[in-house]
Amino acid sequence: MPEPISIALLGAGARGELNLATLARRHADALRFVAVAEPHEGRRKRFAEAFRIPAENVFTDWREFADRPQLADATLNALPCRMHFESALASLMAGYHVFLEKPMALDPGECVKLTDTASALDRLLMIALQCRYNRMYTRVRQQVDGGAIGRLMSIDCAENIGYWHFVLSYVRGIHHHSSLSHSFVLAKGIHDLDLVAWFAGAPAARVASFGNLAFFREENAPPGAPERCTDGCPVEAGCEFSALKQYVRPGRPAIPMRLLTGMSAGAVWDVLTNPRFRTLASVVSPDDLSESARLAALAETDYGRCVFRAPNDVVDHQTVSIEFENGVTASLHLNAFSVAWERTLNLHGTAGELRSADFSGKLQTRTFNPARVRDERIRYHGVIHGGGDEVILVEFARAVRSRDFDSTLVSARNTLASHLICFAAEEARLQGRVVEMEAFRKRAVSAAAAL
Repeated sequence: MPEPISIALLGAGARGELNLATLARRHADALRFVAVAEPHEGRRKRFAEAFRIPAENVFTDWREFADRPQLADATLNALPCRMHFESALASLMAGYHVFLEKPMALDPGECVKLTDTASALDRLLMIALQCRYNRMYTRVRQQVDGGAIGRLMSIDCAENIGYWHFVLSYVRGIHHHSSLSHSFVLAKGIHDLDLVAWFAGAPAARVASFGNLAFFREENAPPGAPERCTDGCPVEAGCEFSALKQYVRPGRPAIPMRLLTGMSAGAVWDVLTNPRFRTLASVVSPDDLSESARLAALAETDYGRCVFRAPNDVVDHQTVSIEFENGVTASLHLNAFSVAWERTLNLHGTAGELRSADFSGKLQTRTFNPARVRDERIRYHGVIHGGGDEVILVEFARAVRSRDFDSTLVSARNTLASHLICFAAEEARLQGRVVEMEAFRKRAVSAAAAL
């Protein structure tokens, strides 16, 4: 049996330590953590102890790690978005293969630069766009490639993000401001647009977009609402956005039980066996889930802010329209106003259509002739992107060991197109125009050459 690849974790926050490292532990035969770089003392110490990392390989800053001689085969980069470009580029230059959280960078030229650098150095740069490895979408791709709906003509995708998730991440949390993650469509919609681009199978020709921040604004605050939910809000009892409800009482999404029937057995098991998966407070107060620690976090951080008085500027609803060079058209609708965090994806072809809802675990194939409807149930893992997070880590290890970079679905080269569509969509939204993608791609290449 081949040796596991050695990995250095850059960023031991909720995504790096709770999600990805938890999954990596299940595949010790494929991945082995040998170093960590994390500025937060508690997270750094917890991760080092959990994976028995020697003291000399524990760093407070990723730059300190990058300055050392190569310590591992690869880095798993879960740093904040604004640090992705510099840290990933340094890792590639230092000899590491890189598994990089999305998005790869916050600028089109930087994305091209990382992609070209990985190719020039013969390194694998793999982006965590794990939906291509989600069982639901591998099945959809199978159906499309097998001609189940004839020639693909159009794609409708909706990212119904869940009001609680939007509030957690895009009003109060790590993506609340454009300076931190560029845009809503890059921070979140990139998953959807990556699927859309993958299914369309051709370069994008034109992109348009519309949307704004309409609801989570100060003028919509209820009368008498204070700056913080902990300051005695007069409407707290009836407010669905209350930080006390979301992170303390009971500290989890309020999702009707009948909507949870599509969850996989693995999702149920993970939630039952890991207390941090059962509460949103694992993001708000990751080092201490006690009620006193949660309340202290709400009193000191943006997580305790009234959603109408938070310093956010991210749009709460947006639509993106795309025409691809092969004639396929597509639309993406992003919105904050749903109960469940569920992507619905409909593909229309000349012989039928595919309709999916990932959270519900439902896939339906409808054909014209014969007139037939076939239902499939593909259970969803609601904690780890439908199970894609686990598959993509094992795939990364396999590709590094075998040096078979071309077969990975989410290499930087394969996902560059979806990144550029995101940047073009935001440019189109802000400038109120249709972006011609051939010219946009040329600008990105020129910008990369200047870096």
